[in-house]
Amino acid sequence: MSQNPRDLNNELLRSLLDTVSRLSSTLDLDVLLDLVMDSACRVLRAGATSLLLLDQATNALFFKTATGEKREELKHIRLELGDGIAGWVAKHGKPLRVGDVWSDPKFKREISEAIDYDTQTILCVPLKIRGQVIGVMEALNKLGGSEFSDEDLEALTLLADHVAIAVDNARRFGEASVAREGFQSFLEERYQAIGSSPVFAALMKTARKVAATRSTVLLRGESGTGKEVVARAIHAASPRARRSLIAVNCAALTETLLESELFGHEKGAFTGADRRKKGKFELADMGTLFLDEIGCMTPQLQTRLLRVLQEREIDRLGGDRPIPVDVRVIAATNADLEEEMKAGRFREDLFYRLNVITIQIPPLRERRNDIPALARHFIQRYNAETNSEVKGLSPEALQVLMTYSFPGNVRELENMMERAVVLEEEPWIQPERLPIPTTDAAEISSAPPEPDASSSGPVSLQELERRHILQVLHQCDWKKSRACNVLEISRPTLDRKLTAYGVTRRGTEPASSSDGS
Repeated sequence: MSQNPRDLNNELLRSLLDTVSRLSSTLDLDVLLDLVMDSACRVLRAGATSLLLLDQATNALFFKTATGEKREELKHIRLELGDGIAGWVAKHGKPLRVGDVWSDPKFKREISEAIDYDTQTILCVPLKIRGQVIGVMEALNKLGGSEFSDEDLEALTLLADHVAIAVDNARRFGEASVAREGFQSFLEERYQAIGSSPVFAALMKTARKVAATRSTVLLRGESGTGKEVVARAIHAASPRARRSLIAVNCAALTETLLESELFGHEKGAFTGADRRKKGKFELADMGTLFLDEIGCMTPQLQTRLLRVLQEREIDRLGGDRPIPVDVRVIAATNADLEEEMKAGRFREDLFYRLNVITIQIPPLRERRNDIPALARHFIQRYNAETNSEVKGLSPEALQVLMTYSFPGNVRELENMMERAVVLEEEPWIQPERLPIPTTDAAEISSAPPEPDASSSGPVSLQELERRHILQVLHQCDWKKSRACNVLEISRPTLDRKLTAYGVTRRGTEPASSSDGS
């Protein structure tokens, strides 16, 4: 049978093309199929139409949608491959036109009887994608009592080809949406901003205020402090939140690879460039581009980045025309850019372009009050990932964390919690599961000796506070400004507390009594 649309009569062809055009109107599968079956019923002048999809798990057909008065009853019926006319078409992948279904041995009369529908004539065609049958389309009972024609079968077959593509696209779109939502949930959990300490709360307040603008932001701080967490928080609170945030680590790629990653390339731009590739700036259009370790960018790339920030357009490698982009740039570094400028390794004009708004990310030792919440968060994460049931930190383990300097910051804390969750055999993480470096352990052990709580009995809250403050002072080498940052108290408050403890200068703290007085 010919399947050339030119063989169809003009009226049928116009109706068919109108139906096909509707297939691009939505990617909502249910809405799409209802729309198609209504149109098919009208185009073919049928009493009813239905569409069955193949359930890959059970290898059975189910009614996805139908027209006519029995559409709801059909939703409860399933057909095995080869069962009935629809099952035969799905099994063999061939269309059928039956003028009298009651005389055809393939007809499953139980379905008509079950739903009390008098089927007389039928068209049934397979839905195929890449040679595989994914379902069938049916048209039942030509209006006026006549039979369906070869022309009707050809029209339904042509329509089925387009419907199969539309169903496949809608399914892929749905799968991609689920995957995207899952990935977004993963990112939100992975890069969740956690902390209630005053210094962190002030930081996030600034981030939320900055988010409403399109200004370039420079995040500065030690490695592992969570600069990407802050960058994602800014993006999530911005008008660009519905578009992508693309992250690039400038230190992880060579100059050539980084240039291609950022700006893209045309086919043939260099050896191995066998196709056109969009760069991260294009992929982040209308969204945010996070450039981590910006201080590692070479002078040549700094020049190209400066042009993008000034002109808001990029040039692909090998390209011959500029491409406009609307991208909000958030850069991050742990380098001393002022020193890099003095040494001639970082452009001053780029620094001033990036340094529109600077946010300093504090190290973990300056936000110690956030350690318990962060630790709980990481324990929950790695419990889920490793199918473990660690309840949390023992008081002794928490005390070790609270007095540790964390040179690796939040990243180091996360790694500690992952290791502890994997290795811990007790319900609560014990101090010996925490991989505190020996140098830091020696520093802690050299602190002024504390009274043996087990021998002296319970101590007061004031005594616990005194011990903690003296411990922090010792770790900060008795530099009171540093100790105030760690303790998150003012200098007058610290001096007042030391006076109350009878401490006037380093090394003059009195021994405490057993009751903490």
